[in-house]
Amino acid sequence: MLFEYAVEPELVATWADSGTGRYFIDEFGVGSPRFISRYPKGWKRRVWEAWKAIEIRDGPKTDGQRKRMETLIQRLSSVMVKRRGAVWDQHRSWVHNAVAQQVPFHAVLTRHNPEGDPQILVADEFDDPGSRWAAPRGMAVPRTAQAISETVGGMLRIATDVIFVDPYFAPQRNRVVDVIAACMEAGCRGRAVGPARVRIFSSDKKKLGTYEYFRTECLKRLPGELPADQEVVIHRLVERTGGERLHNRYILTELGGVAFGYGLDEDRRRNTMDDVNLLEKDQYHRRWAQYAGESPEFDQLGDAITIIGRRR
Repeated sequence: MLFEYAVEPELVATWADSGTGRYFIDEFGVGSPRFISRYPKGWKRRVWEAWKAIEIRDGPKTDGQRKRMETLIQRLSSVMVKRRGAVWDQHRSWVHNAVAQQVPFHAVLTRHNPEGDPQILVADEFDDPGSRWAAPRGMAVPRTAQAISETVGGMLRIATDVIFVDPYFAPQRNRVVDVIAACMEAGCRGRAVGPARVRIFSSDKKKLGTYEYFRTECLKRLPGELPADQEVVIHRLVERTGGERLHNRYILTELGGVAFGYGLDEDRRRNTMDDVNLLEKDQYHRRWAQYAGESPEFDQLGDAITIIGRRR
């Protein structure tokens, strides 16, 4: 439910002097399903170079125009997908390089598409409901490990800090473990960014057992269920008196997150659906701070439990 877009620097350079820039500031970044890829690594510099080329061609820009350009670049690049090992051939155009990536972008935004490549979007296609610009903010999803992992897999493939929040997570609850394991495997397939830091936040609910029992079961059961060499750190959280409750289920990343209406587990007895919804910007920042910020709103039961997956 988060999608990576390659955006041509020369295209962005045309946005500052119109309302287009304000539109795209809201359409990319945290709280939106769309993120700009830092492709290539010097993407911001290339936008400035393209803007200056327009200035040379059309005449000097005003201080106000330059300020709008600065704001546009800053806002669009504040949170980007940072690919590793992206291929760049200096003898080819930006767009030809973008569409040639081994791990494709969800879409490539550029000024022209003379060859009719279906991966490319030009300006007059953005509002087409059938185009790759359309990105859902919520979905009704079957409560199976496969369906849930397919829904969030695109988000996990571009994230490097991943948190699963389920107050009822326990290593002996296969219905939850299978979903989280499937999500992590989906996040490993076709991955173009660096390795992910993965954390699971559970709770101190009595039905999950004592800390010692919980830890022993995690170390015994989980390594064989999780992707090989993936480190996962598990925390059991404790509510504070008068503070937030541990109830809702989330998958949070540094790029954004989703909430589950029912839970992070499979329903193996009935063919039920769950609503998976993208968190709005303020919601996301609230939940990220609550669980992973500098001053979390929960205490921790015992030490964190570190697992290294070995499932091939």
